[in-house]
Amino acid sequence: MEASENLWIATAIALAVGIVVGVVLAQISRRVSGGHSSSAQAQLESLQLRFEEYQQEVAAHFKTTANLAGRLNRSYQDIQEHLTHGALELAPDDMTRQRLLAALDQDAPIAPSGRKHGQDEAAFDSLEPPRDYAPKDSGDPGTLSENYGVKRKP
Repeated sequence: MEASENLWIATAIALAVGIVVGVVLAQISRRVSGGHSSSAQAQLESLQLRFEEYQQEVAAHFKTTANLAGRLNRSYQDIQEHLTHGALELAPDDMTRQRLLAALDQDAPIAPSGRKHGQDEAAFDSLEPPRDYAPKDSGDPGTLSENYGVKRKP
């Protein structure tokens, strides 16, 4: 009977050791998995912070670009006014002054209405719409004529 008693004792000891090992492994796995979740959370927060910084950089870039474009536009207008004033003051005669002012007016920027300064809508009255056929002289045959393109021998 001693053999069966030893078997039961060995089984009970193996069961106790298995439970202890299982508890220890469970604790270790919780710590490791908890470390992963806190690491993932920290990584997510880092990415969010970098994204917000990027958005601020983009907004600052476009704000600076808009300011520079505004300054460029004002500088262009100042140059245009300077040239006009110079043409009025420094031109030797009236004809030269008118030619200079006309040349400056041609180079002026497009007005908000979509037309250049001094441009009249009457200039568009003389324009013809494009044709989808070639014009012909009155004596020539039309393109649908049987004789079109046929050359006769004299």
